[in-house]
Amino acid sequence: MKKILFTILFGVLINFAMVAQDYSLAQPLESPVLLNPANAGLTYPARINLNYRQQWKSISKPYTTVIASADMKLLSQGKTGSSLGIGVVIANDQAGTSKLSTLNANLAVMGKIMLSDMQSLSAGIIGGLMQRKLDVDNLTWTDQYDGYSYNSSMASGENFDSEKRMAPDIGTGIQWSYGKGSSTLSSNDAIGAQLGFAAYHVNMPNTGFQEDADKRYVRMVFHGSFSYGFKNTPVQLNPSVLVQMQGPSRMYYAGTYFKYRLQESSKYTGNLASRSLNIGAFYRFGDAFVAIIQLEWDKLAVGISYDLNLSKLTEVSHGRGGTEISLKFLPFKSSQSNRLI
Repeated sequence: MKKILFTILFGVLINFAMVAQDYSLAQPLESPVLLNPANAGLTYPARINLNYRQQWKSISKPYTTVIASADMKLLSQGKTGSSLGIGVVIANDQAGTSKLSTLNANLAVMGKIMLSDMQSLSAGIIGGLMQRKLDVDNLTWTDQYDGYSYNSSMASGENFDSEKRMAPDIGTGIQWSYGKGSSTLSSNDAIGAQLGFAAYHVNMPNTGFQEDADKRYVRMVFHGSFSYGFKNTPVQLNPSVLVQMQGPSRMYYAGTYFKYRLQESSKYTGNLASRSLNIGAFYRFGDAFVAIIQLEWDKLAVGISYDLNLSKLTEVSHGRGGTEISLKFLPFKSSQSNRLI
């Protein structure tokens, strides 16, 4: 009985969360344009990112998130000049029995100016369409209980103006970046840092299924990351922190990657591809511990993470939160030696 009550409570809380806030990732740095549109085309000539997340499988039908993004640099004046960037993000989130889905399709544009040889300031805007869809046929309602059992032939007593809603969605962001390259080809003493702020749903689109019933809260994101290579060693430290606020909801996320370089790339012949192993440990305050492992091999990076649930839902989740897989592909060779977003 206690598990049933907790499951019902879980459903109520999750449905409230779906109204009040967006989905979040365990590997937010691996979806850089979604993190901040000021990242579109900022760091690499071109980049493709894929993210897949599934959570709460131990409690209900799993909640699934799929994100695909691509960004590239345009009109660059070289490493020491200004540049423009462009990015595309498509994200789909499907929740539980109702198959409540949220589909976002957005285009991001970024502009960067150099503040010095090692510092830059970038700003971006992102805009597109958000569509939410609900399958009410899979839901059960209190009016469909006849006093003894559930009876699907009884009227639910619920009326929806529509089971689908589409609305324009706009966001913006700004970011400061710092990068100091290695002093020699193999010294591994590069340093990088980034601080950014982004705001999404600034037009507060109506995404509810009743007219004017659900104005989307503005989502504000503050993030920072740092990379430090220990000179003449294969080790690099990459801590990061993220704070997200949306309506009454707050999310605090912090931790670090430990990067170990398994193999240097050959600088001139190109015969050897670089290989690195990243181990990450992060904490989403009041919610979960996140363990991440990522392998970088030349132009490709693949990561997998797992959320160990530590919230009050552990009684029904037994600590089982969610699994997330990330993939990054860089079509062109890059000289980036420090881990920037």
